[in-house]
Amino acid sequence: MTRLNVSRLLFSRSGRWVILGLLVFSALLLFACAGKSGPSTVLTGLVEIEAGWHHTCALTTAGGVNCWGNNHDGQLGDGTEVDRVTAVDVVGLMSRVNAIAAGERHTCALTTGGGVKCWGNNHDNQLGDGTVNDRVTPADVMGLTSGVRAITAGERHTCALTTGGGVKCWGNNHDGQLGDGTGIDRNTPVDVAGLTSGVAAITAGWRHTCVLTTGGGVKCWGKNHDGQVGDGTAINRRTPADVVGLTSGIKTITAGGQHTCALNPKYVQCWGDNEDGQLGDGTTADTLAAREEVGL
Repeated sequence: MTRLNVSRLLFSRSGRWVILGLLVFSALLLFACAGKSGPSTVLTGLVEIEAGWHHTCALTTAGGVNCWGNNHDGQLGDGTEVDRVTAVDVVGLMSRVNAIAAGERHTCALTTGGGVKCWGNNHDNQLGDGTVNDRVTPADVMGLTSGVRAITAGERHTCALTTGGGVKCWGNNHDGQLGDGTGIDRNTPVDVAGLTSGVAAITAGWRHTCVLTTGGGVKCWGKNHDGQVGDGTAINRRTPADVVGLTSGIKTITAGGQHTCALNPKYVQCWGDNEDGQLGDGTTADTLAAREEVGL
C-alpha cells in the first residue's frame, strides 16, 4: 500500500511539483551553507595582509594597497567614510608600497622610497601629520618621507624603524607607549629614548611597544598593568626596559593586546595578560617576565 502511494505521488502532476520544490530548496540550502563556510571575498596576488579593529588591508604584488570593512574614520583610505564589504583601492597607493600596518581605526603604509603615509582616525595624533584631523586618504607623516625600514601600529599610536636602526613613535602616549620619557601625545614622530640605533625589529600592542635589538635582546615600554612589558613589574614604563631573561638569542617578537611573545631557536616565550590562556603555559595566571611555552 505504501509503495503504491509513493508511486502515485511520483508520477502525478502534484507529486512532480513537490519533488521539484524539494530539489530547488536543497540546492539553495547547499549554496547558502557553502557561502557561510568559505571566504566571502577572494583576493589574489598578495604579499601581506594586516587586520585592524574592524577593518583589513592587503598589500599586492604590484605594491598597491586594498582595504575593506569599517570605514567610519576613513581607515580604508578610499576617499569616503562608507563601509566596504569588498576590497577597494587606497587612493594614490596603487604601487610603490613595501609594507602596511593597521591600528585600531587607522592604517599606515611604508613606501618603496622609505616614506610613511597614514590615514583614518587621528583623534590621538596617530597619523603623525601634525594635526588631529581624520584623513580619508593617505597623508605624509611629518619628517618621515624617507629613511624608514619598518612600521607598526598599536591601538592609537604608530612607530617606525629607521634605516639607521633607530625608533620613532607618534600618537597616543597616555601610558608611555611612545617611549620618549613623557606621557604627552605627539602629532609628529619623536625619538624613543635610548633607541637611536641598534634595533632590528619593532612591534606594537594595544598600548605598549617592543623592539628586538641587533644583539637579539628585547626591550619594551608603555602600559604594563598586566606585565606586558616583561620587566618583572606591573609599573608603566615611559622609556624602554629590558625584558627579564631576554638579553640575547631572540629571533622574532610580536605583541598582542596586552601580552607579548618572543621566538628563540628552541621555543616561544610569552609574558603579560593570561586571562584567556594566551601565554600558552598551561595556566591563566598573568606573568611579569618571559615564560617558556608548554608543548612547543
